[in-house]
Amino acid sequence: MIGLFAIDDHFLIIEGLYKAFDSDSDEIGLVGSASNVEDALKGIPETSTDIIVLDLFIQDTNPVANFRMLSGAFPGVPIVILTMEDSLRWQIKMFKLGVMGFLNKSDSKETMKSLFIQVANGNLVMPEKVSKALISKTIFSK
Repeated sequence: MIGLFAIDDHFLIIEGLYKAFDSDSDEIGLVGSASNVEDALKGIPETSTDIIVLDLFIQDTNPVANFRMLSGAFPGVPIVILTMEDSLRWQIKMFKLGVMGFLNKSDSKETMKSLFIQVANGNLVMPEKVSKALISKTIFSK
């Protein structure tokens, strides 16, 4: 089973993930959740977390600082962003920091499942628009 630990300040998102991913039928399941990074730092070590699922904008916190705290505390655990934010700017920023995947909260269960499986297998899953922007920025900035 792929164990997800979700960090989101909206309880409906957490409840939706618990219901959407039933480890018995999907081989993916939520092993824990928190509404903020501080609680996640306490809860993650008590679970068998394979992927951290992080809301980009948790109330009154900095997305970059949140990512750095989690990746510093759990360097071997990939982080996937789950958000309503769709801007290319934020996606590029988070991938440059080391995020392994980026999902929109409106994505289908199948899209999410596919991404979680790919990330659990060690793959970086970057949207095409992000990779194109990074490539063109690299090529044309020289």
